[in-house]
Amino acid sequence: MREEIISSDAAGQRLDRYLRKYLDNEPLSGIYKLLRTKTIKVNGKAAKENYSLVEGDVVKFFLSDETISSMMRVRRKISADRACLDIVYEDDEILVVDKPEGLLTHPDKNEYSNTLATRVQLYLDHLCTRTFRPAPVQRLDLNTSGLVLFCKTYDSLKRCNELMRERKVEKFYQCIVHGRLDKAGEIRGFLTKDEESNTVRLFQKEVPGSVAAYTKFRPLETIRNYSLVEVELLTGRSHQIRISLAVAGFPLIGDTKYGGRKVLGISTQILHAWRMSIDGKTFEKPGARVMEVWEELKGEGF
Repeated sequence: MREEIISSDAAGQRLDRYLRKYLDNEPLSGIYKLLRTKTIKVNGKAAKENYSLVEGDVVKFFLSDETISSMMRVRRKISADRACLDIVYEDDEILVVDKPEGLLTHPDKNEYSNTLATRVQLYLDHLCTRTFRPAPVQRLDLNTSGLVLFCKTYDSLKRCNELMRERKVEKFYQCIVHGRLDKAGEIRGFLTKDEESNTVRLFQKEVPGSVAAYTKFRPLETIRNYSLVEVELLTGRSHQIRISLAVAGFPLIGDTKYGGRKVLGISTQILHAWRMSIDGKTFEKPGARVMEVWEELKGEGF
């Protein structure tokens, strides 16, 4: 005998639809027979195929493990290499991956198949159902690289999203800016976004449609008219770091949208999410390209 306790991500669906996903190698006629013969019960009682499952319901299978296994499709887990993922950390509830620059976090109207989310869902196909797919709790801009946290269960996603809303997630970035940044600073303000131009503006006071933004930054190293900077993002807004440092007088190199200039042929921001702390765990991966560009800038002639 085997029993399954219905979780919140499975609640609300019909029993036969749940069983079709659970016993995905068994025809629907076979599932109906198991219900009709009371081989499968809910909360110790016979249940009809149209019963709507409730969180906490106990579905019992009065079958041997071997028989149940034969009714389930064998899912071969795809390797991280095949899914083109750089995994930093993984356990039963979360997955932390290093997103390369030039890759969308989520599908959009122009790109659906090749995004970080679709790669992760390919890798975690065995966890995908009609009601839940592993999802990220934050997103990075197309040309920003770094750590992205995905939740592998619905309960984990709810918990991590709540921590994000409560600002209990620490997020640190590395970037290279124009100018000599000699001391730590912070920028507080309110952001508005122009969807048509995909740009944001930062205001000192709240204006209609704006959202609060809070950014801290400190220099790690300076050379000539460039600085290697660590940024702490205390709110997660689109383009927040880029506009905040530009307003502070230190635009990111290559970020021509916000006042940066092309350097070494680079025409996009050099920005990497390198460290994250959540739920008592800390993950780190320095940005390889950030450091490569920094070392090149330190060379003669620049």
